[in-house]
Amino acid sequence: MNKISTVIIDDEYESRKILQRFLVKYCPDIKVVAEASCIDEAIVSIRDTAPELVFLDINMPRENGFQLFNKLSGIDFYTVFVTAYDSYALQAFRHHALDYLLKPIDIDQLIVTVNRVKQLRDDKQQAQQLKGFFESFRRLPELPKIALPVLEGFIYVHTADIVRCEANSNYTYVYLTGGKKVVVSKTLAVYEELLKDHGFARVHHQHLINLKYVEKYVRGRGGLVIMSDKKEIQVSSRKKEEFLRLIGGMG
Repeated sequence: MNKISTVIIDDEYESRKILQRFLVKYCPDIKVVAEASCIDEAIVSIRDTAPELVFLDINMPRENGFQLFNKLSGIDFYTVFVTAYDSYALQAFRHHALDYLLKPIDIDQLIVTVNRVKQLRDDKQQAQQLKGFFESFRRLPELPKIALPVLEGFIYVHTADIVRCEANSNYTYVYLTGGKKVVVSKTLAVYEELLKDHGFARVHHQHLINLKYVEKYVRGRGGLVIMSDKKEIQVSSRKKEEFLRLIGGMG
């Protein structure tokens, strides 16, 4: 995973270097891409590097850190205020600060703060990733209908109406929109081969799902998929990498 691009803004050279040393030593997911000693330098650095995270000193000559937000047209980064004065705390959070660190910086608190950024970034990237692959279904070719062999003959269904398929020995349960279930006398492997290029993914040895009916993915050892019919399906740890690669590739 790419490191979190970070800008440090502080008028004191030594303070900037101390924070950078702490980040290098204790926060390996951080990459400092620029430093600035005043608001004007900070604006240039932020526009040039588009950081994900900014450590911003509040008490600086001429203009304090809060002035930065009045001079930028858009804020697309997490902000952690850093100051020697705790009287700024309320004002900092009114400016939507992610966190607030007092000088001298406590290393444990710094690590906690960076971990919060990592979690928020992971959640944001996952949301964007999921949005991307949901949109991509509009471009997927679809089989118009497939035949499902049942005891009395065949049932023809639109593939778009198949929410998920579940293995049961040599049979497959096919769950359709509207809550209907069809018991089919073929194995799940048959339908995996038939549907894998049409927006379906095998996420578990028992489950083949239609990705456009995924409502949520919950991280875990393998993860958990929640379908539109509210069925919770475990993603096997062996299938997790393939599933996430599919999501990313479709974004």
